[in-house]
Amino acid sequence: MRMASNCYTCILDRAKYESDLVFSGEEEKKAVMEELLDFMASHKGGVPALVGTERENIIKRRSAEPDPYRSLKMESNHVATDLLPVARAFYEEADNKIEALIRIAAAANSMEFGVKGHDFNNSTFARIFSAILREKLEGDVDEVEKRLHCFNNIFYLTDNSGEVIFDLFVIEKLLKMGLHVVIGSKSEPILNDVTAEELQSITDVKVISTGPVVGTALEFLSLDAAELLFHEDWLVVSKGMGNFETISEFDERLKGRLIYVFRAKCEPVAMQMGVPKGTLVAKSV
Repeated sequence: MRMASNCYTCILDRAKYESDLVFSGEEEKKAVMEELLDFMASHKGGVPALVGTERENIIKRRSAEPDPYRSLKMESNHVATDLLPVARAFYEEADNKIEALIRIAAAANSMEFGVKGHDFNNSTFARIFSAILREKLEGDVDEVEKRLHCFNNIFYLTDNSGEVIFDLFVIEKLLKMGLHVVIGSKSEPILNDVTAEELQSITDVKVISTGPVVGTALEFLSLDAAELLFHEDWLVVSKGMGNFETISEFDERLKGRLIYVFRAKCEPVAMQMGVPKGTLVAKSV
């Protein structure tokens, strides 16, 4: 996926949001915005997630803070852990267990900070999570279910902290179905995404790094991740918009074994998927 007109303002808005997290002085914040503007001017039409990656690099370098979202990530994990009984009850009461797992995974992708037009904070999410699980789910759920039954191996690409607590619940159920799961997560802090190191500390499931960027980009992909991503025996479950923005650049190579799962939190992604903005999505490629 390439930059749409409103991607530019969204990336800048998020830069301001993040600058406010780590800087107290106006000059420091302005310097971030000006450096980012220079980069964007020379990288028109790029992949939004990779332009966003440079934004993160600028802010981390100028602030000397390797993980600007650290406290929000920890808070998100606590909120999600407290909400796990809601997800568990939803799953246990569902007639269609696979659809319930897909809904849990998609609803969890609501846990995202700083996206223009997506109003989220941890305290309100706790009040509305149950309702989100029951929202309309766009895509081709029957085909997604079919693929989950047809493959024995799943490469599960994670996205945000907090959200990943629900992903681990979904993965637990997939393992009980007899499936083999390997998780792919970021190699270092980027946005509020969970890292491979953070995730491996809370699960016995094998976790490998996918790279140091927003999404999953070929030019930054680890060898271990590339081996699974392009192996014909592995179904790829791609969580979140960053993964969609990057993987959609080469997803024809994954036809028949790729599933996108996320909330379409911005207009360009929603338009690419042919769904209303804000929709829960589970779509096969």
